[in-house]
Amino acid sequence: MKKPIKRNKIEQFEPMRESMSLQDAIKESNRCLLCYDAPCNEACPAGTDPAKFIRQIKFYNYKGAARTIRKNNILGTVCSYVCPVEKLCEEKCSIVALEDPINISGLQRFASEYGRDVGIEPLQNGLKNRGKIAIIGAGPAGLSCASELVRKDYDVKILEKEKDIGGVLRWNIPEYRLPKEAIEYDIKNVLDLCVDISYNTKVTSANAVLNLLADGYKAVFISAGLSEAFMLPLFEQYSNAVSYIPFLRDIKFNNDSHIIKDKNIAIIGGGSVAIDAAVSAAASGARKVYLISLEHLNELPADEEEIRIAQAMNIIFKAGSQVTEVIAEKDKITGLKGIEIEWVELGVFVPENARQIYGTEFNLNVDLVVQAIGTKPGEELKKITKGIQTTGKGIIKINENFETNISGVFAGGDIVNGGATVVQAVGEGKKAAECIDKHLCQL
Repeated sequence: MKKPIKRNKIEQFEPMRESMSLQDAIKESNRCLLCYDAPCNEACPAGTDPAKFIRQIKFYNYKGAARTIRKNNILGTVCSYVCPVEKLCEEKCSIVALEDPINISGLQRFASEYGRDVGIEPLQNGLKNRGKIAIIGAGPAGLSCASELVRKDYDVKILEKEKDIGGVLRWNIPEYRLPKEAIEYDIKNVLDLCVDISYNTKVTSANAVLNLLADGYKAVFISAGLSEAFMLPLFEQYSNAVSYIPFLRDIKFNNDSHIIKDKNIAIIGGGSVAIDAAVSAAASGARKVYLISLEHLNELPADEEEIRIAQAMNIIFKAGSQVTEVIAEKDKITGLKGIEIEWVELGVFVPENARQIYGTEFNLNVDLVVQAIGTKPGEELKKITKGIQTTGKGIIKINENFETNISGVFAGGDIVNGGATVVQAVGEGKKAAECIDKHLCQL
């Protein structure tokens, strides 16, 4: 059974998922088959061990379940809200051969929030006697790596350019999907480990990474993420064409609903951030919200649940379509012309592979265009990664041990994978910490 979507909660930017009651958690955990080699565990990129915490809930050990989640995934509460479980642990659940999968995300949320509410003891601090390690960026990968290294007795320092930590969790994901209480609780667990964090610290010099090694840091982990949105040349001269990054941030923190209310908004893109932008616009009172994507509806990179949320909010999908012309008055876009497309070669989702279908042209009146077609490393990252091998788009190349071509310099998260899920970033941070520890032990 698909999880219900509460439109009224989304419109108020309140969590659309209600926490499980104790009775519901007991009932749901009792459906678990207690698999010996639990496939749900294998499907969790962060190694949260759902089989163990579900078993603990089933046998009434709720504090133990909370400890298991926190120990294995420092951002376990956050992941219980935003993890695409339909593609991961719940998809692999053994019970799907008989009935609906176990609501693993709901049980993870229950246990994490139970631990928060009863006040389980903080994680034990490390001794910080095994040398200094620097981490650039305090997003999911950086926080995960830091928490693992501190518990291995390293003295960890995070350099964060923002005034607070959390990365995209804090600044871009709407509160109907991820409540701030979940972020604050998980971040508190990181801070309880006494990780040293330098806020408002921009690492920009060309030799920054090498300078950190020269200053006595035994290793550097780069997890700065992707900070610059791709922008289409078609819209570059217009003042009312923006990227999704400031758009989502303004809605979340500045409540700029007057810019959106009763307006027609066009979102360009079909991924998760495009859906977030579209739903946030609708919740802020937009008259109409169009989501224009080259991908057809069954090809969208957004998760199935995200698409269902957009449909529940009456987002108008112009899937399998391409904008061909901008209608404008001076520097203001007033409309878009577009046409439907088909693929020359199936499965190759790039503009060069799109063939226009004549006779399917359409016109849209729009007041604002939001571009959400992907993100790339910012200019500051291009500077600090001087000497580090990257792809043509600035994505850092690493080996199987998360190490770059420079000894002692490691990387993980979006700056390596090009933009994936929070849970994957957490998993990469954990694995990188293991590799850093192994590397230093061999010196």
